[in-house]
Amino acid sequence: IKGFGSYGFPESHAASFAQLVYVSSWIKHHYPAAFACALLNSQPMGFYAPAQIVRDACEHGVEVLPVDVSHSSWDNSLEGLAKRPALRIGLCQIDGFREEWAEALVAARALPLSDIEALARRAGLPSVAMRKLADADAFRSMGLDRRQALWAVRRLPDDAPLPLFAAADARELGTEPD
Repeated sequence: IKGFGSYGFPESHAASFAQLVYVSSWIKHHYPAAFACALLNSQPMGFYAPAQIVRDACEHGVEVLPVDVSHSSWDNSLEGLAKRPALRIGLCQIDGFREEWAEALVAARALPLSDIEALARRAGLPSVAMRKLADADAFRSMGLDRRQALWAVRRLPDDAPLPLFAAADARELGTEPD
């Protein structure tokens, strides 16, 4: 038993790893969009960055659709034909974007979105969330490129009070700093 213990574990580990590699390779070959989607939704893994996974998917003929306020959910997803689906990038790929913001955004899409102001108001998203969406170029379905969206987001009312009013409110509530 002692002799087998030093030999048996590495061999069984190698056999199970070989099977995992074979199955993964088969899925990647026959279902490259689903494979890339699953890898992206498993992040962080520590092996490959999301950009590398997306680039590899493109090199294997997968259509990659960008993150979009009208179509993306929190997770990455597949859209389109069952035979050749496209990979839709999810809101989770936006650095610093919170899952609760994504849930509010998806709920706000129950009715058609006419513009950025309607989206911000209906979803109750803070200005920082709206700026992250604009930085990610997620307003293309509303006919706005990144620069136009950033300007439109800057015109939205800020959810933080001006410093003068914040200090007055703190004084009124007795919570001003010492």
